[in-house]
Amino acid sequence: VPAKREAGIQLASTPLVVLIEDTICPQDGWLKAVEAAFEDPAVVGCGGPVTLSTDLPAPARALALAEFGKFGGERPAAPVLALPGCNLAFRRDAILRAVGSEGVIDQIVFERLRAKGGTLFWVPAMRVNLCHPDMNGARLSNRFNHGRIYAGLSHRQSAGRRAAAAAKSLLLPPVLTARSLLQPGSTKHLSLPMMGWLALQHTAWAAGEFTGAVFGLSEKGCDEWR
Repeated sequence: VPAKREAGIQLASTPLVVLIEDTICPQDGWLKAVEAAFEDPAVVGCGGPVTLSTDLPAPARALALAEFGKFGGERPAAPVLALPGCNLAFRRDAILRAVGSEGVIDQIVFERLRAKGGTLFWVPAMRVNLCHPDMNGARLSNRFNHGRIYAGLSHRQSAGRRAAAAAKSLLLPPVLTARSLLQPGSTKHLSLPMMGWLALQHTAWAAGEFTGAVFGLSEKGCDEWR
């Protein structure tokens, strides 16, 4: 996925590029909101709220809540540190300067854009509805792989920091599960199957983080991200 995102941006010929997923449907006014956000020359990237459909299957609903639940609440337009990975727009020249050999990975790109003096902006009118299930992303093997990539990209840190990251990963399943369940509006998505899947997915992610912190990336590297 990170490499495919980069390839799409490289092929684009427009000054602005958007990265959205096939699981979401932009709501009325989305495009105008994107265009308006970039009227400010300081803005290099923007994103907006993600509303989760209530009829998603339990595994996909758990994944959506874990990944995007924190982006569902109401908040004013303002600079932010992070944006939802399924609902993004960038200045093409800015994001190309921020992309490394790993491709377009949200948090890494966000940090590099901010380090270069760019602003990431939250746009309330840039709302999307996550209405199609991502059953592939909800697979436990994929959650493991994503967790390993997240930690493995930092594997060149000192042995002490890697040991601390591995120890932290042991605490992640209950912490991440509780955090997801406490997101605004999460109660309407709750069911026993969904909560079970949520705990399993966070446990798989944590196992991936532990593996990545100790052993680094797999031989496939970021190509494990599917």
